[in-house]
Amino acid sequence: MLTVSDLSVTLPMAGVPVPVLSGVSLTLPRGGSVGLVGESGSGKSMTALAVMGLLPPGARTGGQIGFDGHDLLAAPEAALCALRGRRIGMVFQEPMTALDPLMRIGAQVAEPLRRHLGLSRAAAAARAAALLARVGLAPPRVTPDLYPHQLSGGQRQRVVIAAALACGPDLLIADEPTTALDVTVQAQVLDLLAALTAEAGMALLLITHDLAVVSETVEQVLVMYAGRVVESGSTAAVFARMAHPYTRALFAASPHAAVGDPAPIPGVMPDPRARPPGCAFAPRCARAGGECTRTVPPLLGTDAHRVACFHPHAAR
Repeated sequence: MLTVSDLSVTLPMAGVPVPVLSGVSLTLPRGGSVGLVGESGSGKSMTALAVMGLLPPGARTGGQIGFDGHDLLAAPEAALCALRGRRIGMVFQEPMTALDPLMRIGAQVAEPLRRHLGLSRAAAAARAAALLARVGLAPPRVTPDLYPHQLSGGQRQRVVIAAALACGPDLLIADEPTTALDVTVQAQVLDLLAALTAEAGMALLLITHDLAVVSETVEQVLVMYAGRVVESGSTAAVFARMAHPYTRALFAASPHAAVGDPAPIPGVMPDPRARPPGCAFAPRCARAGGECTRTVPPLLGTDAHRVACFHPHAAR
């Protein structure tokens, strides 16, 4: 249903074109699930924004994004507006910026129902109330006439989920849906997303920095670093090997997955305006050799498991 092929994105920064995504490819079948994993700045959200047609002004793109017969990169804005909210829903990582602080939550969930499905005000309000109840926001504790500031962070995120699912989209993109939530609420939100997408047969594109989250939620994983995919494959295959040093470092840094105390990854993500030649992870990698600093490693392997590394780890 969703096919991203060799996607590249270049943004103007201080008047200079800077590549922020390079050669990103993924396939997401109807009803399937894919996780994009990596630190902040790795290109996860930029990939999602490219799919949604919400890239910043001045962005230049290459490659293809196909969605059920539509070429999203070539589609006019009117066509994208018809798809967004109707066939592609998105849960943004910060509900306080995704929600309008001046609109009641019921009206915000009802808005896509009126716009895309043409429901009357009364019918949309009734459907919105049912959706809010479905995501765990039912009276008397929570009513549709409340404003976002009257809810907790977890409750606001549930409102965003209800709005994203309102029109029964074919694809749901969840961009860091548990950011800033405590561990218990994180688990509740992830369980809710998994249940709702499975119930409706939706495809799920989950974006997170936590490998432990994707290990329990999605069927396929793409590990991203500095705008590139460095390891990909089925969740089982990626976790069985963790061939790329960055994948192992992410796992060791996860408070939910690490054995013992989490181990921080030394160094920082390179600035896209000054990425090193060769493998972008080489300055932070204990396994890097001379070729790593000169040549970008290709993503090699089979559909079940691919890795972009000259010195990958053996199977664990």
